[in-house]
Amino acid sequence: MNHHIDISKDIERLLSQRRVNDALDLIDNAAATLGASPELRSATSRLRESYRFMTHYALKGMPDPARPELYASILADIRTLADELHRRSRLEDAPTLYFNTLRYQRMRPDINIASLLDEYRRVNRRLQMAMLTEDVEKAGKEFTQRAEDLEKQIFNQIWTTYPLSVDDAAAIGALLTDISLPRHFKQLVVSSVMLGQMEYPDEKRLRLLMDAYGSDDSELSVRALCSLLIVMSMQRDRPFSPSLVRRFDSLREMPGWNKDVKMALLQFIRARDTERIGRKLTDEVIPEMMKLQPELEKLGSMPVDPESMEENPEWAELIDKSGVADKLKELQEIQEDGGDVMMVTFSKLKTFPFFNDIANWFLPFHTDHSLIAGSNDASVRMLADVIGGAPVFCNSDKYSVILSLSQVPEAQKQMMSAQLKANSAQMAAMSMGDLDQSLKGRERMAGKYVQDIYRFFRLFRRKGEFSDPFATTLNLVTVPLLADIFDDTDTLLLVGEFYFRHRHFADAFDVFLRLSEKVPPTAQLYQKMGYCMQMLGAVDKAIMYYEQSELLNSESRWTIRRLANCYRNVRDWKKAVEYYSRIAAAEPDDAAIAQNLALCHLEAGQISDAVNLLHKVEFLQGESDRTSRPLVRCALLEGDIEKGRRYSGHVLSRDPSATDFLNAGHLEILSGNLDEGVRRYAESIAADNFEVGNFVRTMREDMETYSGLKAIDPLTLGLIFDEAILRSASLGHKV
Repeated sequence: MNHHIDISKDIERLLSQRRVNDALDLIDNAAATLGASPELRSATSRLRESYRFMTHYALKGMPDPARPELYASILADIRTLADELHRRSRLEDAPTLYFNTLRYQRMRPDINIASLLDEYRRVNRRLQMAMLTEDVEKAGKEFTQRAEDLEKQIFNQIWTTYPLSVDDAAAIGALLTDISLPRHFKQLVVSSVMLGQMEYPDEKRLRLLMDAYGSDDSELSVRALCSLLIVMSMQRDRPFSPSLVRRFDSLREMPGWNKDVKMALLQFIRARDTERIGRKLTDEVIPEMMKLQPELEKLGSMPVDPESMEENPEWAELIDKSGVADKLKELQEIQEDGGDVMMVTFSKLKTFPFFNDIANWFLPFHTDHSLIAGSNDASVRMLADVIGGAPVFCNSDKYSVILSLSQVPEAQKQMMSAQLKANSAQMAAMSMGDLDQSLKGRERMAGKYVQDIYRFFRLFRRKGEFSDPFATTLNLVTVPLLADIFDDTDTLLLVGEFYFRHRHFADAFDVFLRLSEKVPPTAQLYQKMGYCMQMLGAVDKAIMYYEQSELLNSESRWTIRRLANCYRNVRDWKKAVEYYSRIAAAEPDDAAIAQNLALCHLEAGQISDAVNLLHKVEFLQGESDRTSRPLVRCALLEGDIEKGRRYSGHVLSRDPSATDFLNAGHLEILSGNLDEGVRRYAESIAADNFEVGNFVRTMREDMETYSGLKAIDPLTLGLIFDEAILRSASLGHKV
């Protein structure tokens, strides 16, 4: 087994310190350990020579306008060599799909990207000729299958080739502009370029994506854009060479660039929200619908058809009362906002062998595919035409539908076709109402492509072998080369609000912080910054921003509530009492506020104030554990044993906890009923899963808190402890 070599972090550290010679030494040492080829060692020798000459002329004071670019080129080559060393060290035995594929490719040294593309062109020409022959079906199937096999081979070859040679890059660039090649194939190739870049960075791949963005084919352009932005976000710390920066600058001058980048960012944010949408469906909506099923069926003589629910007003009323209607409405709003509500459904349809090939996850849906054109089932071909134009499905989901049709009876196929046609017509009508068809069209393309990418990284059977861009931040606002696009206040506000609404609080805070440096401070902005910090668990910072918001608007009850809650969380009881008191003064009949204020008074040692407020809560809401439990504590602190026993009795009669039994034991001990106190202590130990250590620790804390317990003779107290532990064993067994 080879020793896996990863020196990229050390190389970056040395290069950041401008220690180029040390970086080259590190590569030479690593290459010697690996037993690398003479080709690699000669590469470092050439870099050393170039660097030595550059240094020599610089120290002689000789001017050279090309020196910065040469220096950057040397650094880029050093990074490439470090990546190549890592790749070679894993080539022999790394079990991942990437290296399995690479090892297979290396078994055929005569095969390269250019030769595969030449063969693909020949097959496509023969396929077009076959369409003119008498035996169209037979010839078409033969060449279609060969073309599809080649598409997957080319995808894998581009994915695993590193670094791309000049000839490789030229061949890929030529295919992306070749009007004779199928559109779906060119779009597929963009994804393979992206995946290869994720494995090992290569500036030639970035150039190819930049070039493809300028394509007249909108679908190709959008795919290239999304792919480029994803890898730029994932590799944001890897600098561009001066020549690549110039190429990127020309991209930024294109008229639609800024709008497209902003549009793509919104698609990334929506994709990151997919998991939350899925949980809402599986944890809330579907279980509630299942609970309603028996009730709905009682109202009708036949099993419920969701499509006909609106025909029976009693069904609608039942759904409204259950709260399901509100959840369904929220999901509808999420879908209208571009949220991915299909992931849960289609995640179960990604187990077909079709999805074992990595290329098929990124394959644009087209009806010429052998799954469709080669099918003997007319329903499949008919449905494929409908699905192809359905804007609600991404490409991989469309293939999932076609693949699942083999398991569906003919009657259901007809029903599916009718429903899809209606849905497609409705979505098309909605689309016609859009004012900017061009931008909306690109937005839909980006949304569906991002969904395809998301499904691959979340559902592919070997997903753990890939770096998931959605598992980390895809916040383009913080990518250095893209930051200026989001520099205006309107854009920052839009993006920040979008992040905030989708509960990506870390990203929202970063954007709001940048916004706060550009606009006059507002109470609302500081509120949101404070809320982001609170949701991220940084309560001290949340307090700081809430207080700044309060300075600008001291009457905001929302801010005061948040400050009260934060001070309670950090156990600053004096401040918590202050802010809860301000809320209580404005809302005297709010039982929840009175309850919280009472608990803060209790923690602050202001027992009489706590008792008065707890009685007020009882008056407003009636007696409950929410008031009885703290009143037991107040009684223990005040030494009012009878009152404490009265409230303790209420608590014990319902669903007592280990703490309730413990407090009941305290009250009995302080009343002189030692045996009864021991019994309650034993019940406390049992209720806490027989964790004796917790019992001993809590008892010691309570002895410091309640003065009455301090007066108990230590010997007697020790006997009580021991007997309680002994008796607890008879109450059950530890689980």
